[in-house]
Amino acid sequence: MICSLRISVSGFLALFISLFFILPACSDDFSEYIDAWETRSDGPVLFRVLGIPSEILPDGIDNLDLLILGDDLINGSDLAVIGYGGDTLCFGTVSFDMFLNPAKTFASFRSEDSLVILSSEYPCRTTRCNMSFAWDKDEQILIPVESWISDWSADLLEAADSLLEIGEIRQAADSILIMFYGWSYYKDSELCCRFLRAAHAASMDAPKEEKLDYYDAAVYAFDVIQYDDTWFLSFSSLEEFLNSDYAEYIEAEELAGILRDYAGMFRDKGFAVETVFDNIADILEGKE
Repeated sequence: MICSLRISVSGFLALFISLFFILPACSDDFSEYIDAWETRSDGPVLFRVLGIPSEILPDGIDNLDLLILGDDLINGSDLAVIGYGGDTLCFGTVSFDMFLNPAKTFASFRSEDSLVILSSEYPCRTTRCNMSFAWDKDEQILIPVESWISDWSADLLEAADSLLEIGEIRQAADSILIMFYGWSYYKDSELCCRFLRAAHAASMDAPKEEKLDYYDAAVYAFDVIQYDDTWFLSFSSLEEFLNSDYAEYIEAEELAGILRDYAGMFRDKGFAVETVFDNIADILEGKE
């Protein structure tokens, strides 16, 4: 009897200890996170998961918040997963191991694949660090699925490059037009030279009646890029051109040749403006 009692007590202790370690952490373990959430719930340190359906969450929980736990956010942070509604519970933590910018971070539920998407954007760029998580109804935790980088403006600039290669000058300019933070992605002078070169090449290959359409598209692009659609006609001396930002991206001789070609196109159309192009070409060739 004594022996069986000892076994029962020791067995009970072993069971208690094992349960202590294998059961999910109880809410008391996360009380500090809940306290932090309650005191900081109106600040920029938490992200509300927009659109998450309450039916996938435990009873008494209608919403999820992700609360920043770290201070140095360059390499991301751990985030407490706070559920609230009729009750308030913490469902552990998840790691966001990329750059985290609280001012430009959003969390939402993507219904097509039932994933929580956390997306954080760099300052003055559209570069976004993204992570997706799946909600495990049985374990009541968020499980990381994948991470990736996206950049809408970089994609638009790449699209513009592709359009320039096939002579779609105006369409390429429209791609630049809808970029955000363009100045973070290109230098105005470099991009203008790229557009001028592409428009000239397209003009030279086009039927006679369409040649100047590409010139018009280039002028439109210059206005989009830097609000200066006559930069290539604004040099009063070769020295002025050589000291400009454009000289880094196009040779004076190349620019002069482009202007000579356009002078010929305007001459063929009977436009007197041809002399302006010839005069600037003379300056770039050191003849004035």
